[in-house]
Amino acid sequence: MNTFSSSNHVQLALCCSLMKHGLDAKPRGLATKELLGASFVITQPRNRLTTIPGRGWNASLAVAELAWNLRAEQSVEPLAFYVPRWRAFADEHGQLRGSCYGASIFQQTSQAPSQWQQVRALLRDDPQSRRAVLSLRRERDVSAPTNDLSCTNTIQFIAREGRLHAFVNMRSNDVIWGVPYDVFLFSTLQELMALELHLDLGHYHHYASSMHVYQRHFKLAKSIAESDVSKLDHGNMPAIESVESAIRFANMEAGIRAGKSFDCSVKTHYEKKCLELLKLSPALAA
Repeated sequence: MNTFSSSNHVQLALCCSLMKHGLDAKPRGLATKELLGASFVITQPRNRLTTIPGRGWNASLAVAELAWNLRAEQSVEPLAFYVPRWRAFADEHGQLRGSCYGASIFQQTSQAPSQWQQVRALLRDDPQSRRAVLSLRRERDVSAPTNDLSCTNTIQFIAREGRLHAFVNMRSNDVIWGVPYDVFLFSTLQELMALELHLDLGHYHHYASSMHVYQRHFKLAKSIAESDVSKLDHGNMPAIESVESAIRFANMEAGIRAGKSFDCSVKTHYEKKCLELLKLSPALAA
């Protein structure tokens, strides 16, 4: 189990391990280097920004994905607005069927509360519970043809000694296109659940059955692996002041794309940082 203080250090270490020790594998005929059973822990989950020079991490996409998931959406267009290649993963109706984790977590019906509501209630009633698991696998038949198969199996929350820890289990994890965005999203959900339960933020644990890098990214991964670790910053996000603040940002993001204006006086420090990363409207981030 490798322990790090930030997403930056995770990215560097994984790229180094994959390029040095990764074994060749070709699932679906695509050449990769792969590590089986890779895991890491981030002790400071708010250090979730990937800022390695030359890495080219898209912070706008990361916060847009967060907003999209908090709204429990499935349409690909809010993500394709930032990165058009997302459309390649959508079905014929423009829907994402596997990566829509927010839909799995937050959607509720008249017959049943959402998974989020169930897990929150469970931990409020039994703070020592080991049952607080969000299930994100949506497919019944994993052999069926699809452009978008869920990569994340589960997120589990465990509360101990006044802190909420998160445990994420992945069937498959792309070190370039997956890990830094997954860490950003899932550690934010961890922080939101901690807020709901009035707990401090604990450690973020991440496990991937297959951690890999595709051949098209070998050069980039090698460059990341050779980064000077002493010059990496923490990639810190401000603390989320309230769950309402995060939801308000999610709705702001949708409104900005629709050309709406907002009362800037209501924004918290967290919302301002997210809007700054979004890079759509400097005036709104002021």
